[in-house]
Amino acid sequence: MSAAPRAPKNSVASSRLSIGTEELETFLVIAELGSFSKAAERLFLAQPSISNRVQRLERAVSTRLFERTTRAVVLTPAGTRLRQRIEPIIRGLRDVLDEFKSEGESRKRLVSVAATPMLSAVLLPPLIQRFSKAHPTVRIELHDELTPHLASDIRSQRIDFAVLARGAASLTGIAFEPVTHSRFMIVGPHGHPALSRGTVAAKDLTQYPLLVLSGYHRELEALTEALGASGPSLSTVNTIGKVSTLLGFVSAGLGLTLLPSLALNVGGIIDSRQFDIASLEDVCLAREYGFASLPGHKWSPAAKAFASALRDHILAKSSIGTAMPSPAPSKVRSRA
Repeated sequence: MSAAPRAPKNSVASSRLSIGTEELETFLVIAELGSFSKAAERLFLAQPSISNRVQRLERAVSTRLFERTTRAVVLTPAGTRLRQRIEPIIRGLRDVLDEFKSEGESRKRLVSVAATPMLSAVLLPPLIQRFSKAHPTVRIELHDELTPHLASDIRSQRIDFAVLARGAASLTGIAFEPVTHSRFMIVGPHGHPALSRGTVAAKDLTQYPLLVLSGYHRELEALTEALGASGPSLSTVNTIGKVSTLLGFVSAGLGLTLLPSLALNVGGIIDSRQFDIASLEDVCLAREYGFASLPGHKWSPAAKAFASALRDHILAKSSIGTAMPSPAPSKVRSRA
């Protein structure tokens, strides 16, 4: 059986260091101050500890590094040469450690959150503004994503957490923390006859084109189911990808739409001079909104603080209501 090949003499395995940065830094401080006692004061150590470190270093390099005189401690020629070689190495090591420490602290102060375009546009901006003012050292990074992409962002740990509706995306292997339920309201152009009473029956929607966001197929199915196989059916349904385009169509009188009250309560998305809002009187469509994150994800203090503030913000907006009568309890469709 042949012997294992020997490692080269200059390999890491054959040149294991018998000293550490403590000995080298102590050596440099003594060289700078010219005194063992002053070095002990700067390093907050007893003088015997300083002497022991120097002895370990001298044994490692097999030579004396200092000469003691009656007035000071001076470097030997070998000590001078070692100082010239070691100083840039220790300085470079400090720079590397400071760089990584700075990056680590920066990551601790970064909160990366994702939400759908609608929630990103209307729910998060006012909170981010308040939170940033109260926590100026924390940076909030908002990812405006379509619902199918949110789950992949969570799994890849690109974000700390996402704000979304349960059931809007596959959450296999993802933890979901519910925060609130949000009813869907009917939105139409200002002065629309179907919305004049503040409530509208599902069958009344069959008389007008219905415009829905592309992610609301569950609500559309529930509405169709509520109408029943023998009842009237929705005349025209158009699917639109962006909420801004959707509201543009509604404002132009091209149809009615349905939106969650959570978004409507924030303000800014619906102008009462352009739109009217009504609740469905015979069926309640609702979604459960909450936070989705990867199980075991290590939340930074900044992320925890922002999630707590966001939870309070959502609950406050959820409690405002839309000043509309409560729907009849006969047919409740909660889409989880």
